[in-house]
Amino acid sequence: MKKCKAAWTAVIWSLVLMGCGAQGKAGSWNADSNGVYVSKAMAVESAMVVTSMNSNDLYDQEELKAFVAETVVEYNTAAGGAAASENSEGTAKLPVALKSCTLEGNTGVLVFEYASAADFVKFSQETGDNTHTVTALSAKNVSDAQAAGDLADSKFVNTAGKAVETSDMTRQSKSIVVAAEGVAVIHTEGKITYVSEGVTLNDSYTAMTSEGTNYIIFQ
Repeated sequence: MKKCKAAWTAVIWSLVLMGCGAQGKAGSWNADSNGVYVSKAMAVESAMVVTSMNSNDLYDQEELKAFVAETVVEYNTAAGGAAASENSEGTAKLPVALKSCTLEGNTGVLVFEYASAADFVKFSQETGDNTHTVTALSAKNVSDAQAAGDLADSKFVNTAGKAVETSDMTRQSKSIVVAAEGVAVIHTEGKITYVSEGVTLNDSYTAMTSEGTNYIIFQ
């Protein structure tokens, strides 16, 4: 993985990383800005936008895809997965899969999907991804999060910024709790209903976490 990380850093991070949180829409994710996406099925994806200040004379779209795919294969084989870069129907989900790669002008957009939230964190650390500072990520049903004691030590507010009791949230046992350690733009498939103090709502489906422990609850 040292070779993988060095190659990634030399090429991808020589570009200027750009992209703020885009507006979210119910049941969809534009994946056109740096961020993390959590679905109602608790699946995790991420998007990375890379923009070069100079004209692109090194890669076309296929060459960029091939380079990134090689990096993903290295990660997957080291993680005990198949030597592949894309998920295929009827096969086990890869630890990391390249879902899409586009390059228009000097701007490329890479979208990844993961077998688990833990793979998102580990892949980011292995590749030196500095579009976020997340060191831990999970997604659980509210009932499971409550049983694990995840919500006990945090203060929560609703979308209007008004403080709420934990009991108000736990009534929605089928809602999803996203727990993130660190700063990232997080998009959710369902509408956000509550967040822990320190989390900033960009819109009904997008939030910016802060350093430390953050919770986002969505329907």
